[in-house]
Amino acid sequence: MEYLQRCFFKATNWNEDNIFNNITATSRALLDFQTPNGAKLDVLSRASDYLALSLTLLNYGSINGSIAYLYTSVPLRNATGTRDISLQDAIAGFRIIEPYHHISERNKSPRNDKASMLYGRMYFPGSVLEAMLIKKLSRQTQLLIKCVNNPNLKRNGTMIMYLQRNTPRFSQEYIYSTNEALFGFRCLYNFGNNRPASPPLIPKFDNSVVSMGAEFWYAAMTMSPGLSTAFRYSTRSTSTGKPLTMTLSCNPILGHISSTYNVKTSVASTVCSKYDFNWYSYASNLSIGFELYNFSKPSPKSNRRRSDPSIHHDSLAPPFQLTANLNERLTLANSSYRPPEGRSILNPMPPQNAGELTTSDLSRLRSEQEIQNQTVMTAFQSLVSESNFSSVIKASTSLSDRMLKLLWVGRYKEFLVSTGVKININPVSNTPEFSKFGITFSYAS
Repeated sequence: MEYLQRCFFKATNWNEDNIFNNITATSRALLDFQTPNGAKLDVLSRASDYLALSLTLLNYGSINGSIAYLYTSVPLRNATGTRDISLQDAIAGFRIIEPYHHISERNKSPRNDKASMLYGRMYFPGSVLEAMLIKKLSRQTQLLIKCVNNPNLKRNGTMIMYLQRNTPRFSQEYIYSTNEALFGFRCLYNFGNNRPASPPLIPKFDNSVVSMGAEFWYAAMTMSPGLSTAFRYSTRSTSTGKPLTMTLSCNPILGHISSTYNVKTSVASTVCSKYDFNWYSYASNLSIGFELYNFSKPSPKSNRRRSDPSIHHDSLAPPFQLTANLNERLTLANSSYRPPEGRSILNPMPPQNAGELTTSDLSRLRSEQEIQNQTVMTAFQSLVSESNFSSVIKASTSLSDRMLKLLWVGRYKEFLVSTGVKININPVSNTPEFSKFGITFSYAS
């Protein structure tokens, strides 16, 4: 269902990366991923492009599960089943943040300004219900309502409402929760010009995004305030095309500060590190994680069954021809640019006599450098989105928590199979013990 929700956001041109809560989405996907616990079967059937039904069964101590439905007012034609979906789309991983001047210029087709999505789930045994409504009010504004009905909660449930405004330059969220009458406000601002600088000599930062945001909370019943800020810098190397993201978040009330560094070291690998520190207790923690994809054996079906790459990494680059040789494209993505015959690369440093650099030289320099940068970055991006992977392994560890998590996701016929384990160190006996172990079979038609 989370995948279909991402498809809905894509169909309505809603930029998830421009929301404050998703500033640290990459590090959460690489460090805080969930491992299965027990045996689980998840089956999803799409009756049409507008409606989907889901059944989940879990055997952990006792048999329980849930039934869910999802309805959208717009067709989700970009959604695929587990047979055709790429692992890059099915699994949360590294997010490439686009410069917002690129976002503002893409998808000029008519938008679904009044689209809506309904989601509901019932758990059994028991009487726990959850629901979600997303209603687009305009091209850049939407209303999000989440409800939970649980007899174990105060007043048998809670409801959270989000009024979100998402523009290329900034985003705003007004939040209200019935739990303790909680009021919240979130904002995110993107720095820089809405057009590439014209014309810098070395356009190294044309594909960089600098974002800063904050959130403010106030619980009216307990009269408790809350505040946190976050900073994100995302860019792509002009020499290799590899993206990296750095974040810094701070909660001054609790005295907590956290920094993350995420880099896609190759087409099939990503590394993440996170450092936490509290200036009141002087407690600190270092977490490290990675994900490694395994290429599948080439087959005629792999090209025909390629999923729609528009859920992630969509309009960064025009796709390469699928018949291109993978090794040649890898070489292109990681090698230096060579200009076409008969053309030479100008020295990016101006001559000692600045008057010798004419306007035509500046334009020519700018054009050739853009070709060089975009050739490498688009080649690398196309490799990431079009590569056919058969499995992926994730791992993360924390020095302070003394734990290790492993997750493997792969294909078995038309199923996606996930299996993982979480190992902790017993504080008494100082020996490793399994705290979680399980396997999940997922099927979607």
